[in-house]
Amino acid sequence: MMKKSFKNRSAVSPVIATILMVAITVVLAAVLYVMVMGFGGTSSSAPTGSVASVEKVDNDELRFTFGTFSKETQFTDCKVAFGFDGVMGGAVVMNTAIPDVTFDTVVCEISYTDLGAGGKISMGDYITVKTTASTIDLAEGEYTCTIIWGQDGSVIGTKSITV
Repeated sequence: MMKKSFKNRSAVSPVIATILMVAITVVLAAVLYVMVMGFGGTSSSAPTGSVASVEKVDNDELRFTFGTFSKETQFTDCKVAFGFDGVMGGAVVMNTAIPDVTFDTVVCEISYTDLGAGGKISMGDYITVKTTASTIDLAEGEYTCTIIWGQDGSVIGTKSITV
């Protein structure tokens, strides 16, 4: 029987092998961290919230009141759209100059009241729909108010009332 000699065999040194194993472990840990935590920045996901109630204040005025929101939300981060009898109008950014809306030939002013005065939507804040002339009543039909997250267009909340 012959014995084989392994003296001339070349291989990776133990030091280099250890360095490679540590490097691979660090890269895998970094990839896992990025997958779990996201790719940085703040979350831009839409808040959850609601238009808690709607009431007819007078023959010429409706009030859509906000419920709770899952995170602090600026009025200007949202859009509002109104509909009448199933026909939705275009969404506009909620700021100090929301244009008038016409419902079945009746022109209405849209305004919002920020009870916390911080520019953020909070429970109890509300949007008012009021005819421009106090002698004209709201048109009869179903009014819908929809709040839309401005960053991705997802609906935060909607509420309807029939007058």
